[in-house]
Amino acid sequence: MMILRKVLQIGIALAVLGFATPSMAAEILIVNSGNGVAKVSKKNVKKMLLGKTKKWKGGEKVVLGTLSGGAVHEAFIKKFAGKTAKQFTNFWRKMVFSGKGKMPKSFDSEEDLIAFVAEHDGALGYIDSATGHDAVKAITID
Repeated sequence: MMILRKVLQIGIALAVLGFATPSMAAEILIVNSGNGVAKVSKKNVKKMLLGKTKKWKGGEKVVLGTLSGGAVHEAFIKKFAGKTAKQFTNFWRKMVFSGKGKMPKSFDSEEDLIAFVAEHDGALGYIDSATGHDAVKAITID
């Protein structure tokens, strides 16, 4: 009886683990809806995140908005800036300290980041693809 109960518990645990798959949502790059760019290379996204590209093709100033933390922030920064969230923050602190840059505006929620991007020409940010974003435009990264 005790063995049967253990086998049943293990079976239930395995079944639960089988259904607990990671989220299929992905991070997307968002820009101000007035931005004429439809796609950008992964290399250029990295340059914008690290303050190396300061203007869009049309001459408009790149205005970077970031999330202050969370899974979306960590995944996007790792994937496109090639840094951990902590390394990214430290990178920008050094840029500010050396006078080479200004810390990106940081937001606690995706909704606040979307509002910022919607209100500022040249702005870009990133959110979970499952988050509604009618006020801004998602662009393709290739």
